[in-house]
Amino acid sequence: MSPPAARDDNLGWYLYGVLAGDGRLPKLHASGVAVDRAHEVELLVEGPLAAIVSRVSLQEFDETTLPERLADAAWLEQKIRAHEQVLDRVLDEASIVPCRFCTVYRSEAELRRFLSERKEALQAALDRVQGQVEVGVKAFVDRERFSAGQATRNEKVRKLQAKASAAEGGRAYLERRRLERLIASEVERFRSQAGREIHSRLQGVSVDGLPLALQAAEVSGRDDEMFFHGAYLVGARESAFEAAVGTLAEDYRDAGVEFELTGPWPPYNFVPAQLRAS
Repeated sequence: MSPPAARDDNLGWYLYGVLAGDGRLPKLHASGVAVDRAHEVELLVEGPLAAIVSRVSLQEFDETTLPERLADAAWLEQKIRAHEQVLDRVLDEASIVPCRFCTVYRSEAELRRFLSERKEALQAALDRVQGQVEVGVKAFVDRERFSAGQATRNEKVRKLQAKASAAEGGRAYLERRRLERLIASEVERFRSQAGREIHSRLQGVSVDGLPLALQAAEVSGRDDEMFFHGAYLVGARESAFEAAVGTLAEDYRDAGVEFELTGPWPPYNFVPAQLRAS
């Protein structure tokens, strides 16, 4: 662990996350990936806690100029990627309470005060995530495959498909529209029912879990419709969770569903918001 940098009134402290500081500290394999690459990532120990930090320019991260920086897509992508890379590398060796992006303290004293004043709550959060990581699960439905599957199981769908195929002209158009509306209705019913079942089954093989907001296609990168998105806290070596996702994929394949497993991540969604920084 490198010693704290010399005092510089133009530099602040960027806080990535907090880990236990009263045991064997992890070796930092985060050289050259800090949000400001002119400064290395280091650990700042305060009592039983250790902060994962690096120095940053207060001019670049000042509250008055930050909104403009956040509107710069290239700057934002670079900094978010650096923030995540630092946490990912530390996560290989230690459990972390991650802090939100762009958490900056103007002085070492201010940072130490946060660690000291929130010591008990931070320790409780660390105890909760000890040995755990966050994984994400997304489920997508292909409407054409869903419709084909429904045709073998749903009598209403079968009848409308038959009418639409046999009809001609304007009548055919009306029957196809009726079929589209029925399929849309069945998809909505399926989304609600399947979402509840998926979440229930995954909670049974995880420490904790919660549903997340669905992502639009431009965010998910897929044309298929996302109908489920959840985050789960699991053991770092837990194979039962992956097996459960695999079983779900088999169970829902005929309904045109595909699953996507992401992570492991630092437990962003399982840290109380008031502890991420102040």
